Amino acid sequence: MHNKNISHPSRRVGGARRTLTAGFGGLLAAAVLAACGGGNAAPAEDDASPTGAQGAGPSGTLHFGTNQRLDDWETITKQNATYTALVYEGLLSLAKDGITLQPQLATSWKESDEELSFTLRENVTFHDGTPFNADAVVKNLERVRTTPSTYQGSMKEVESVTAKSPTEVVIKLKRPAPSLLMEIARLGTYIISPKALDDGSYKTTPSGTGPWKIDTAASTRGLKVSLKYFDKYYDKASVGPQNLEVTYINDADSLYNAMRTGQFDVVWATPALADKAEKEGFASASFPSVLWHLQMYDTKKTLNPAKLRQAICYAINPKDYIDAALGGRGEIQTQRFREGQPGFNPDVKGYSYDPAKAKELMKELGNPKVAFTLISWDTQRPIAELFRSQLKEIGIDVTVELPNFPQFLSTYQNGKYPLAILSDGARAGAYDYYTTKFAPDASGNPLKVEYPAITAAVEEALDAKTPDARDAAWQKITKIVDEEALDCGYFSYTGFWAYNPKKVDNIVSTTNDVALFRYKEAKVKG
Repeated sequence: MHNKNISHPSRRVGGARRTLTAGFGGLLAAAVLAACGGGNAAPAEDDASPTGAQGAGPSGTLHFGTNQRLDDWETITKQNATYTALVYEGLLSLAKDGITLQPQLATSWKESDEELSFTLRENVTFHDGTPFNADAVVKNLERVRTTPSTYQGSMKEVESVTAKSPTEVVIKLKRPAPSLLMEIARLGTYIISPKALDDGSYKTTPSGTGPWKIDTAASTRGLKVSLKYFDKYYDKASVGPQNLEVTYINDADSLYNAMRTGQFDVVWATPALADKAEKEGFASASFPSVLWHLQMYDTKKTLNPAKLRQAICYAINPKDYIDAALGGRGEIQTQRFREGQPGFNPDVKGYSYDPAKAKELMKELGNPKVAFTLISWDTQRPIAELFRSQLKEIGIDVTVELPNFPQFLSTYQNGKYPLAILSDGARAGAYDYYTTKFAPDASGNPLKVEYPAITAAVEEALDAKTPDARDAAWQKITKIVDEEALDCGYFSYTGFWAYNPKKVDNIVSTTNDVALFRYKEAKVKG
């Protein structure tokens, strides 16, 4: 049995960087990516202790401008935590590197192949006055487990969730769940007041345990959210801003101009605007966030055999996409995972841009007439048009559909489209990659295609008796995906903030969180 007991802030799981993370958010706030740029992920530094990090306590009001709109406060329908992270917390949190687990509402935890157990923080209160305890945790985790949503899949290996005592929660597992701990640190499992869940008020008036409480009277639905420091918060010293105002404007130039004129202290920015901010005496911050890729859906009919998919992978040029849509700031990857992540295979070299090789493969197939439709969204026209022209060069006819982003989200996995160019959270483990992309019931497998070789490798990994044997099995998944050309064309994206350094400081983000920064750690000046 493989056991872990982590109770110290910033302790890497198992004493090393554990990278079973990022299970959700295919297209994590993909609207954020419109006309944005990418870059290289810098090595993350260990965070300071999540308690008492600021020291002086909250002060000042931080004005934040975002292109993310709030419809309601339901956590399990959200693709990002722009707003929900202001009022809610989870049992665990993630350090800036997006990998390292840290205590939050749980002060310590133990993990084995049979169960997870958590010791809860005491003397914590929800915004509506309800005490935080193990029963509240059970109610929330059971809600995620039983309610259809993007996040329900994270709980598929859970047998039961029970309150062992007011400060202890035990999750019994049906089988090993390699990514569950990391999912518990993400937005889908934020803990909501059980009273608010019962009466349904949480959707309009959120009640969490976070450092700020919504000021309903000062907020404007769909436009501005005002929040005030929650005076019963358990860790006052760790909180930077006293108050926050988050305002929605769906235009990067308008956001930037509002920052320049003093309406906002921090705004979401494109790469060009981040550069402009630096030149005009303001400041910018960047954060590695999502991974773009071309995923094949209809591998049994339209995109069969594998040689056809391989030709497509050789025909596309991610560098063109980076230049056209991401301001030239991106990094090409040869496979889904980076070195150090479960599933990274040093023997996999991926598909370099090689149109001659692509044409050769098509010739070997007899130059078949292949035609299909690619669906993307309106602001991603440059990538979609490049894809169409590149495939035309090897004799494949692509029709492009470009609905708005909400329409895209509701249709791209309806089974009509044989492939998609996606921007996903950078999944850090092969098991999560399988459960979200290649399992027969995966949300990212709309045609329910079975991949027995991948499933067998997953079973081998879960049954492995040693870490080396498990890692070898995870690597098999990457090799199969590469050889079968089920996924390719990987390139990364980096997000940007522009801010006024005379008004705020310490604007830092968590890797793979595309639409928010670490609000508690921001410092308001003056």
